[in-house]
Amino acid sequence: MYKREFLVKLSRKIPQYIKRFIPGWLYVRLMYYASYGKFPDLKNPVTFDEKLQWYKLHYKNPLMTVMADKAKVREYVKSLGYEDILNEVYFIKDRLVVEDFGNLPAEYVIKATHGSDMNIICNGKNCINPESAVKIMDGWLAINRYSHTREWSYKNILPAVICEKYLENKEYGELIDYKFYCYDGKPEVMFVCSGRYSEHGVRYNAYDMDWNRIYVTKGKAGLDFEFEKPDTFNEMIKTATDLCKGFPFVRVDLYSVEGKVYFSEFTFYPDSGLIPFSPDEYNKFFGDFFKTDEYHKPNTGHMIRRIT
Repeated sequence: MYKREFLVKLSRKIPQYIKRFIPGWLYVRLMYYASYGKFPDLKNPVTFDEKLQWYKLHYKNPLMTVMADKAKVREYVKSLGYEDILNEVYFIKDRLVVEDFGNLPAEYVIKATHGSDMNIICNGKNCINPESAVKIMDGWLAINRYSHTREWSYKNILPAVICEKYLENKEYGELIDYKFYCYDGKPEVMFVCSGRYSEHGVRYNAYDMDWNRIYVTKGKAGLDFEFEKPDTFNEMIKTATDLCKGFPFVRVDLYSVEGKVYFSEFTFYPDSGLIPFSPDEYNKFFGDFFKTDEYHKPNTGHMIRRIT
């Protein structure tokens, strides 16, 4: 079990009313210490994960709440002229009920809108029964991810349920994620994600924007095979570039299915900043792109670029 998974499960055992009284600066330090065995340097952060802890505490742009909401983000993507990359939606509701399954196709994906790792996948073969799905989703809807991780973008999202069309890359027998690490409006590195629902769990291969392999891992060993560059790769780079503008860091996740690019999600705090890269040099490599020193905190309460 990953340390992050253990820590999140441990934190969920602490009642939310108690967590509210733990200051954010202390909470993120304790979580980081539990993962790394040392406290983060938040005055002069150097590594990527140190800067993510800084990000949680100090960068509070209200637009992040919209972008992290799996339902409301659709309007944001539309506003940028990318309505055509949105997946088909069957319904968006405050909560899931058994009757919702009556009109669904054989394949679908149901997600909670206010966090991550809260998905129910039905690929037509392995599907949970509706009663169990409703019970699981009710439990997820009661979770406030901010309380467990201090990831600010999730703090003010109203929990809801979204059901989307099931997508799959037939050539791989699963859906492949293309996760673009973007800094100040520019994608720098992309992780290709495979095996999310396999026995060994998700694994990544990293590539630069010229599709050169970068031999770095994060939490687990990389995949033992090379991905073929998709025909839509340049289109995905342009899409990620257009979608990521305005933030010191955001991860833009996309799919490429049968020659068409689809939007997946935005992520501001990959792995909550608690799983290091390996080899160790890449913790600074990814951190160097992340220019936290170019921002300051004005009276508005969120961070903006320093004007020089």
